[in-house]
Amino acid sequence: MPTPIEQSIAIILSKDSKLRDRTPILYAMPEKLPGQIKMTNRLRFLDHDVSGGKNVKAWLRREYGDKLILQQPPLESYKDQSDIFTTIRNPHERWWSGIRDFMHMLPWYAWWLNEKIMTQWPHFHRATFRTHDIMQEIKPQHLIKVDEKFGTRMENFARKQGLVMYGAFPYNRAWRHNNEDLKKMENKGRSQLEAWLKQNPTYQKQLDDYLEPDYQYWTQVENQE
Repeated sequence: MPTPIEQSIAIILSKDSKLRDRTPILYAMPEKLPGQIKMTNRLRFLDHDVSGGKNVKAWLRREYGDKLILQQPPLESYKDQSDIFTTIRNPHERWWSGIRDFMHMLPWYAWWLNEKIMTQWPHFHRATFRTHDIMQEIKPQHLIKVDEKFGTRMENFARKQGLVMYGAFPYNRAWRHNNEDLKKMENKGRSQLEAWLKQNPTYQKQLDDYLEPDYQYWTQVENQE
């Protein structure tokens, strides 16, 4: 009987796996809200994994409830063609967050030594693909920087755009940040992978080259107030 690690590897390498799917995911706001709540504007949200999206969706669900509309290609088939906003993180920082997430599938396993898994380097699942591949297809009008001031930045953005936001923006870190066992596993895995990359600079260069197109978006928001 295969071990949990062997089962995870089989899923990762399966031709039917959707882990590396890059289908754009957009959330559209409803045309109307119940009661006396007034909508002065509508936007759509392009969700990138490990880029503050959970917090944005928590805000949208709080204010718009179950009336959000999931849009997927072909986007031209939808009536709502309103402007799009999305969140932008430092590309390498985002990738490493994605790798930490990927490690949960293979805890305490040095997967970078597995030649079959490394044929996918450096894109293993949605949280490690470069956003450029989606941004070429979906061209958001509004880019919002993700950092320690993300919550305030989102509140200002909502106010400026006339979006519904009662109270503070729900900015909470992922639950795994509060789990000491997971953090220990992630930190150990990252330190080992970083050491391995120093010994194997070809892979580091492949990663840098892969992420380079994402820096054009980061440059646009890097000095954002």
